[in-house]
Amino acid sequence: MIILKNKKIVSYLTEKEQLVNEGRRISKEIVKIEKEIASLDKKEKKITEKVNPAELIEQGEKLKAEINVKIGELQKISDQIGDAKIKAIPEKMVKRHYALRGDKEQLERERNKLALKVQKIKDRVIPLIKKEVTPLLQEYEDIEKVDVKKGEAVVTLFNHLEEFKRNFKKKA
Repeated sequence: MIILKNKKIVSYLTEKEQLVNEGRRISKEIVKIEKEIASLDKKEKKITEKVNPAELIEQGEKLKAEINVKIGELQKISDQIGDAKIKAIPEKMVKRHYALRGDKEQLERERNKLALKVQKIKDRVIPLIKKEVTPLLQEYEDIEKVDVKKGEAVVTLFNHLEEFKRNFKKKA
């Protein structure tokens, strides 16, 4: 056990404990209020279940039907606006737009095919590199990256211990 006599630390911990206790006190009050609210909700529900304003419900249903009709009309108008805007676009521009979309999709497919080929090569070469380099690694070393320079594979190493030391110094 280590005993700290730093007044600043002690004052922070004391203040924290006081705040925690105040928070707990408030939480207890909240629980009491929530119970009372739940009780009132049950009582209110029992009362409102008995009330059935049929006349108002009927008016509401009629209004709902009228609103649904108006929404349908609004949708038709919206569709007509969209159609008018589309018709305003020159046919040449529309064809160019769709042609560009097709070109883009084709290029994306080609790019994805290349990415798959790259991944297959990586899947083959990584085990080979590890097989060659692992016996040469010192403790805590690992492969960071491999580049080709002047026809040779240049392996850059990464030392976990050194990285840990750097990070530890930064934190301290």
